[in-house]
Amino acid sequence: MMCFAPTVGIAKQLIKLGVDALIIEGHEAGGHIGPVSTSVLAEQILPHTTEVPVFVAGGIGSGLLMIHYLMMGASGVQLGTRFAVAEESIAHINFKQAFIKAASKDAIPTAQFDPRVPVIPVRSIVNEGVQNFTTLQLGLLAQLERGTISRQEAGVKLEEFWIGGLRKAVIDGDIKEGSLMAGQSVGIVSEIQSVKDILRDLIDVGIHEADRILSLIDICD
Repeated sequence: MMCFAPTVGIAKQLIKLGVDALIIEGHEAGGHIGPVSTSVLAEQILPHTTEVPVFVAGGIGSGLLMIHYLMMGASGVQLGTRFAVAEESIAHINFKQAFIKAASKDAIPTAQFDPRVPVIPVRSIVNEGVQNFTTLQLGLLAQLERGTISRQEAGVKLEEFWIGGLRKAVIDGDIKEGSLMAGQSVGIVSEIQSVKDILRDLIDVGIHEADRILSLIDICD
């Protein structure tokens, strides 16, 4: 069984519970995210974890970064955003084009304005849906202040807002109101490629970077 760990504490607990492998996923990932960056998680976990294989995820979009995590001790890496626009992906062409046009700064986590109405952070490309969610949240907080709605009711309304949102974007192609979940590596995505070409690019760049690092090590020796 493989499990996700967004923090060191959760990673340690999952190992104690007997998982077969870990995927440590950083804040740069798309969709539901944790509070810690990928690089910091890797520094905290990879050198000190030998019990199970550890895979790294979150913001990885190139063979360059892939090889660095492998050399740090990762058993592998996980990429989602780049493969979302693969030729073989079932995602709507509108969804793929939105990824291609987006910059890394466009993929941001949902904001929480008041702890009384918790918001599960989700990283996605900003669109009308995200803006409407912000407006809804502020409106619910205003109602909460007036006492016309309970915290539980406000929380339910926020949860209901995004029901079906991902399907609306990925399958129906509604990139205005749907949820465009994407990691910050979306800024690396520049074209629709086959899975074969994506893997070839990752491997070729990774091998080149590994050779470069090894040559530097030889020079230092």
